[in-house]
Order: sequence, then structure tokens, then C-alpha cells
Amino acid sequence: MPIQEAVSAPLVRPEQVWAAIADVLDPELDTPLVRLGFVDRVEISGTKVDIFLKLPTFWCAPNFAYLMVSDLAERARTVPGVSSVQVHLLDHCEGETISEAVNSGLSFAAAFPNEVTTDSDLQELRRTFLRKGFLMRQDLLLRRLLQAGLSEDVLRTRRLEDLSWDEAADVACVCLPGATLQLSTLGRAARAYVERGQALGLLGAGRPLFVDEQGEPIPAGDLQSFLRRLRSVRLSLLFNTAMCSALFRTRYQHAGAETAHNEEGENPL
Repeated sequence: MPIQEAVSAPLVRPEQVWAAIADVLDPELDTPLVRLGFVDRVEISGTKVDIFLKLPTFWCAPNFAYLMVSDLAERARTVPGVSSVQVHLLDHCEGETISEAVNSGLSFAAAFPNEVTTDSDLQELRRTFLRKGFLMRQDLLLRRLLQAGLSEDVLRTRRLEDLSWDEAADVACVCLPGATLQLSTLGRAARAYVERGQALGLLGAGRPLFVDEQGEPIPAGDLQSFLRRLRSVRLSLLFNTAMCSALFRTRYQHAGAETAHNEEGENPL
């Protein structure tokens, strides 16, 4: 009977775990950890999963690190057949504390009682970085649409339903009066833009496609000043991503980090 149970037990495959954690973000960089090369490896023993995470420096902020570790654990637990998940933060000043806390189900506040950061602060921090990722991708979409010759009035009247995408082809489509405009290399950016906007409650059915961080439409005649603000957000995120990627490659000279760097350089979204 025990042999029969072992045979019938579902097997967890590595590709299932990698697929489940593929979109887990470094919150500060708004880029998936897997793409950055920060997920060192995944080990599976039967139905038990161990995930090993490395970060660019020994002193990466504990609150950011906690978010990454907890998000990896939460996502990996959704894989069918997984009985337990352990995430191991390696080579970090608080790696053992963070790993033990997440693997034991402790909140950040419980793990770091002397920190001023509360669990609600941590969630607001997550939302702050989601807003930055939302605005960065809005900047890309708006500038490409302006380059295609669309007027400010046309942009202001687009609704969420006017945007679609083909992620496999990496193409975004915007419905216009009497036509559909295709934007190459923006399919993944369009999907991420909508996902972050909906998660933040900024985008919804029938609402404007382009809004500020409070969900308000761009005021008439204010597009250029709005774009200047978006550009500063985008450049800040891209700079931080480039810096952290360089630090990571310097700290860990291995193929995973270099591959992540090449992919990031070709398409940071």
C-alpha cells in the first residue's frame, strides 16, 4: 500500500516551479527576479521545493529582501503537488532571519520587532514601487504613440478596452477611430502596464487608458509636463536596474547573471 501511494503521488517538476515564480518582482527594480538572475537555483525532493536567492549586495534592505523571499514562497506554493516550500536567502546580512521568518510564516514586523517598518508600511512600499512600474510603462506607450503621430486629444480619449497585445510576438495594439495601430516590442510592456494599473485600482473597464498615479485623467494641455515627470521615473528605474545588475555580476561571476544582463540589455521590460 505505501508503494502504491508513492507511485500515485503527483511529481513536482522544476519547470513548473520556474514558471510559477517567473513573474515575481524585485520590487525596487520592477523586474522579475528570474530575469535578473537573482534566483540561483531550484531544488526538488519529491514534493518539497527549495529555492535559493542571491542579491546584488550583502546589505540589500531587509524589507525589500523580505518581500522577495515571501513572494517567491507564496508563488511556489501554488504549484500542484507541492507539499512544502523553503526559500533560502544567501549571502545576506539578515539572510537567516528572513529565510526562517518566511518559511515559518512570520510577518516582517514579527521577524524584526525593533524595526520601525510595520507590515502595513511594507505593503504601501510595494504599492509605491508598483506605481513607478506603472508610470514607467505609460511613458513608453505614450511616447511611441506620439511618435506615430497621434494627437493629445486622441490619446486622452482612449479607454482601457482600446489597448490589446500579443505577448508572444511582443506587439501592442491600440484601437483608433477607423484604424488599429500596432506597436512592435511593446506587447510585454502593455501587459505589465495594465496588470499594474489594475492591481493599483487605477485602470478599469470604461475608464481612461492613460491616467496619473491617482487614477485621474491627464488634464488637457498638460501632456508634455506629465511626460517629463514620467521620463524621470523611467530613467530612475532603468538606472537602478543597471546598477544592481552590474553589482550582481561583479559579486557573482557566473553564466546566470551574465545571461540575465544580456536579456535585460535587449529588453528591460
